[in-house]
Amino acid sequence: MFRIDYTSLNKKQVEEVLKKAGPPISASGLCPRLARKTLKIVLDKQPIEGPTLEYDFPTDKTLNLRISGTAAVKCDYGALSQGDMTLFSHMVPGTKTGYTVIVNWKTAVVTAVEFWFIDYEGIAINTDEELFEHGDAGKLEAYVNREVQRQFYFGYFETPDKKPPAARDSLTLRLENCVIDWKDDRGVNRLVTYTSNTYSTQVDLGTPDGGDVLTFVSDIYRINEHTYIYCFGEVEYSGRLSIEILDLFITEKIGVSIGIDEKDSFEHSLYKGNGRNCGRFATFQDFNDRGDQYSDQTKVRFDITRKGARSSYRPSIMYKKMTEDDLKEAAKNVSIFKESEENIMMSVFHLPQSDFCAGKTLTFIADDGFHIEYDFLSGSQLKYRLSGESEWHTDAYYANKIDDGLILLGYYRSGSYPPGSHVLALDFHNGLATCIDAKFGGKYELHDIDPDYHFGIIKTGGLVPLRMFRHGFTDELLGKAYTRTYSDLMTSIHIYNAPHSYSWTIINSGEPGSPGHRSGGPAWSSPCEYIKLRDNVYIMNWVENKWEGLMGCICMNNRIAHDCGFVFGASHDGKSIFFDNLSAISRSAGFVDLAGIYPLRNYNPKA
Repeated sequence: MFRIDYTSLNKKQVEEVLKKAGPPISASGLCPRLARKTLKIVLDKQPIEGPTLEYDFPTDKTLNLRISGTAAVKCDYGALSQGDMTLFSHMVPGTKTGYTVIVNWKTAVVTAVEFWFIDYEGIAINTDEELFEHGDAGKLEAYVNREVQRQFYFGYFETPDKKPPAARDSLTLRLENCVIDWKDDRGVNRLVTYTSNTYSTQVDLGTPDGGDVLTFVSDIYRINEHTYIYCFGEVEYSGRLSIEILDLFITEKIGVSIGIDEKDSFEHSLYKGNGRNCGRFATFQDFNDRGDQYSDQTKVRFDITRKGARSSYRPSIMYKKMTEDDLKEAAKNVSIFKESEENIMMSVFHLPQSDFCAGKTLTFIADDGFHIEYDFLSGSQLKYRLSGESEWHTDAYYANKIDDGLILLGYYRSGSYPPGSHVLALDFHNGLATCIDAKFGGKYELHDIDPDYHFGIIKTGGLVPLRMFRHGFTDELLGKAYTRTYSDLMTSIHIYNAPHSYSWTIINSGEPGSPGHRSGGPAWSSPCEYIKLRDNVYIMNWVENKWEGLMGCICMNNRIAHDCGFVFGASHDGKSIFFDNLSAISRSAGFVDLAGIYPLRNYNPKA
């Protein structure tokens, strides 16, 4: 899904798709549990007033529905059951709306999800002209016609001679950072990480893009300690909405997917699945926080009293789509090591700038023939020339000593076009070196950074490089997670759940014990590559391509629990370019068992 350009359907086209919609289907067959039953479902008035839903089920495939006393309408439906729970789903004929209802027969508690396609013409955001700040983008009215909207309501079904239950299904962080490998009867195999109560990530295994971690705005509710509701909307992707009931005692689920598929056909399918619980990464909310309320920072992103509001993260409309002329102009306005405002990872925990290379001359020679000559004039300025060049270039650089005899340095290549940068790891103990040669002009957008990776040696007097070994791509970080604290205001969790991709979650701030101190803030994901330099010393280099275009490079030494690195990209308005250093205090956030999930792979990203 990461690479699929879904058709930008307009209102009329969506309506035409819905006219062809058939009844819900299921590969495993539908459940007859509701046949010949009636249900009167009363929904609460807060935070959004829910309707009263009166259902009569004459068969296992058709129902009659009255909404808040209106005339009855006949609907096709599909149902699945799991233990005490039944999930049923239906469209309302002649409308763009439907309901998925989750019934707990043991407690009489009901959660109903109203879903709909917007009933107005969405106006696409033209990023040639219009941009949105991070917070503003989450407050936009829905504008993508193919995206399914949703509203959760909570209540109960009436039972003769019994009082209504006081309990309700509730928002929760109890699934936070749980990782499950799910397989369902549609043939879908997904590795899901429930990163918070508002976001989750998935790796769609078995597809051409099975190495990509995808991030979805989500809703996660607790039914009891082993049963949860999980809802995710494929915002920025297909627009489909999925709603599932998870039972962690037996690691099984039932669910429904509603929306328009890759072939622009309506999908309304119920499914069953089973999974393997791979474990949990660490969580960092206050010990007394169960996540039954949104954090203060999350509530800033959307108005929970507005029907359909959700914490959508839409990076595709927050950065200007650059033209060649834009890039040429931006190349005239470059910020180097000035902690640009575009760098949200500006750190107060910098490692000291190292002068280890000052006065040295050396040549980086890669096994693929790429090489660069260096003359380090000081601890902050160098001269270099690439293979085939006769003239030397002079640029400012920044270097950190990340381990004994191991230097990470980076510099912007002033005057280069397309604008470029170099990041080098130089190991003066064994003579090995890595160069990340990056430039603007990626595969998807002009503002995407395109890195080339070169592995080789340091040639300099008195240093004899290893003959048989090199730095190289690795899978040793797969299944691990770390926190990165860049400042008192910025901490994130990096989760490494795919060989060439990862996700990050911003940890919400606030005073411990206060309503604002809740874990699980905004999340996103991007492609990346993992490189091993030494035991416990790695590089993770990511590119937020197809969206921001930014490249970030982190060199982590897990023995000292500290990182250093660089960020390279364009300002969100496309008017300038920045190259900054970054640094963070890190700590392990645990490990999950991904054995057997990924086949052996060629770790050359250009292969």
